[in-house]
Amino acid sequence: MYTIAFEKSVVSRMFDEAIEFCAEKSGFNGPEKARQAIGNGDCCVCEYLRYALARQVAEYLGSIDESITAIYSYEPEYATGSDSMGPGHPRTQPAMNLIARVNRKSAALSSVVASLSTALDENLRQLGCPHANALCRELAVHLADEEDVRRRMGYGALINSLYVGPIEVWHR
Repeated sequence: MYTIAFEKSVVSRMFDEAIEFCAEKSGFNGPEKARQAIGNGDCCVCEYLRYALARQVAEYLGSIDESITAIYSYEPEYATGSDSMGPGHPRTQPAMNLIARVNRKSAALSSVVASLSTALDENLRQLGCPHANALCRELAVHLADEEDVRRRMGYGALINSLYVGPIEVWHR
């Protein structure tokens, strides 16, 4: 068991770096243009932001918890067969979905994820996207231990799924 002193400044740094990545990928001159595009409801620009945040979160979690061996990003819509995503449709799943492959599951890691999710929500809310609902700002990190992966149970089954196609965003 371990204790982590979580600071919101960690998320502010993640957020700033993700906005810069988003601006670069979108071809904007500086992060302020990316912020404006998201504030105007540009879902494509927001996708870059969510991807960058997922990578930042994965790197952070991997740095604080030795039990994590890899982290994958996935889209739950592919797991359910839903095609209702896209501009003009309200989000029905959390925006950032990660699976942490761990040697052992722990309540401490779940607590850190909850703190990260709250801090990310605060930062994303400030962008003021007119299309955003609460799920657009939500971080979901599911834990899958080696037994889950081996037996293809729960979120462990998604890691090697051909249909969901999770993307490894971090590994030890």
